[in-house]
Amino acid sequence: MRNTGTKEKILKEGRALLQSFGYNGFSFQDIADKLNLKKPSLYDHYENKEALGIAIIQNYSDLFDRWVAKISVESSFREKILNLFQIYYFFAKDKKKVCPISAFSVDFQSLPKGLQKEIRKFNQKWLVWLEEQIVLGQKQNEVVKSLSPQAMALFIFNQGLGCQLQARLQSDPDSVVTSGEDILKLLLKRA
Repeated sequence: MRNTGTKEKILKEGRALLQSFGYNGFSFQDIADKLNLKKPSLYDHYENKEALGIAIIQNYSDLFDRWVAKISVESSFREKILNLFQIYYFFAKDKKKVCPISAFSVDFQSLPKGLQKEIRKFNQKWLVWLEEQIVLGQKQNEVVKSLSPQAMALFIFNQGLGCQLQARLQSDPDSVVTSGEDILKLLLKRA
């Protein structure tokens, strides 16, 4: 029987290494060394690095679903976007990490096809959620109606991914929060 505690530790360490060094910047040996395990024992839990990458995306997708359920009920559009950029900020503050999607995106062309498929699926889920929030914000007269919800969802998503990388380059996590605030200046209706 597999130790689920070990599996979770491998997942957590794999995610931390991914967020710090990218998919191509770590190996199973790095995880084994960090957790004081023998490398072959990792294969008891994950068939290969691609399987671990898919598990990281699925875990991140589950966390996203829980966050959406929590934030979507009574929050305004403004609160949702600020909260989203606050998440990016926490990644940036944590040893200059980036969200898993940003980390995977850097290495995307060299990733296994199965992992690429999972990343695209999650990426689409995120974009759909953002677009729904923009449409809702427009209906509630919070968001400028002349803007295309689809284009604005992509704009917000791209800003979120890019500002994390820029925060890492500039050693300035606070710039992530500023990016979120600047997006709102563009999207929110003025009173």
